[in-house]
Amino acid sequence: MTSKAARRRFKKAERLRTFRQTQRKKQGQQRAERFRSAVAALVGLVFGVVLTGYCGLMLAGAVGLSGTSGRLHVDSCAVVRTYNNKPTTECHGQLLSAGGRLIDTDAVIEADARIGSTIAVRDQPLTGLETLGFRAIVGWATLTVMGLFVLAFGIVSALTLCGWDAAATAGSRYGAAPPAVAVGAGGLIYLLAVLYEHVFKP
Repeated sequence: MTSKAARRRFKKAERLRTFRQTQRKKQGQQRAERFRSAVAALVGLVFGVVLTGYCGLMLAGAVGLSGTSGRLHVDSCAVVRTYNNKPTTECHGQLLSAGGRLIDTDAVIEADARIGSTIAVRDQPLTGLETLGFRAIVGWATLTVMGLFVLAFGIVSALTLCGWDAAATAGSRYGAAPPAVAVGAGGLIYLLAVLYEHVFKP
């Protein structure tokens, strides 16, 4: 009897030890999951706010709501390398105000323009010269919606982290589809605008 009782106590202790190990493992996994959710929420919120704010400012300039409007007569263009070794096209020319006053004889803008053409530009307070027109509006509008999409992802992650699973589920179900569709449609329209400017526009 003593031997059987000892075996029962040993098995009970083994089960208890296994149960505690399983609980500690689950707690560790839960902490790791909460940490990943917190990082995802923070990244989504910060990046979404920055991207939406910046692209929204550029969109406001593209539609003429901010900055100073003007025209750039393109004298020359060249492909240069940016700080991260990415090729981009820089165009130089005379910058005129909306009233025709000469502002700069050698203004520079990153744009894929034709030599001899005159393009509508806007002098933004943070980024300098930016192109105007349908292509710029569609591009910045698409990036603004993409910023809202990232921001929505951060909000859903934050709601999940706070335990509001029902609100997070509803937000991911009804709040993610419209921005995703808008981003896809905006990207397609932007590509068509680029194709039109390069192939069909004289």
